[in-house]
Amino acid sequence: MGKLLFLLLLLGSFALVFIQVQATVCMVCNSFKSGHCLAGKSNCTTRYKPGCRTRNFFLFSNTGKWVHNHTELDCHKACLAENMYLGALKISTFCCKGEDFCNKYHGQVVKKKIY
Repeated sequence: MGKLLFLLLLLGSFALVFIQVQATVCMVCNSFKSGHCLAGKSNCTTRYKPGCRTRNFFLFSNTGKWVHNHTELDCHKACLAENMYLGALKISTFCCKGEDFCNKYHGQVVKKKIY
């Protein structure tokens, strides 16, 4: 009886290790632009799915094109990948999980021209 109980406890603890929800660490930045965080740099930890959120903000220009304004990075428990349009503002949302800082490099990088 003692060996059977020990075996059941061992199997139960083994299952808990694999079923346990893993936390994901996300980059937080209120204004990410040209590959750098300009304001509000930190990180957050989430156990929620999908976890890390990247929101790219675009403004509609006079030339008829969407121009990247800035990116926001954070944790969000109800993240949905979507494009939202609010007049001349477009917010493009990307969600990721399972890898720490998976939202770090999703900001729009503006390439500078060399003359």
